[in-house]
Amino acid sequence: MVEKVVKLCPRCGSPLMPVKKDGETVLKCNKCGYEIRMDSRKEKYSVKYQVDASKRVVTAQATETKETKLSPEEREILSEYYEVLLEELEREEGSSEESD
Repeated sequence: MVEKVVKLCPRCGSPLMPVKKDGETVLKCNKCGYEIRMDSRKEKYSVKYQVDASKRVVTAQATETKETKLSPEEREILSEYYEVLLEELEREEGSSEESD
């Protein structure tokens, strides 16, 4: 079994991260900018992140809504409700303008 060791920056002690630069992989410190060239034939270096289960965020999946078909009676009722709503809104706007 190969033991994986994190290489640290000799300047500041932060972990060195692999970065592609000019077709080569270099290890770079994100804190101070120190870089060291890797010999890709001799060593392989990869970074693997694992998020703790308590820090994961639950996301919702959006789905398409099913198109509902209204009967002619339901359409008539909805249009009447809409007309009444518009009349009430106009009446409220008219009364608020008069009080100003």
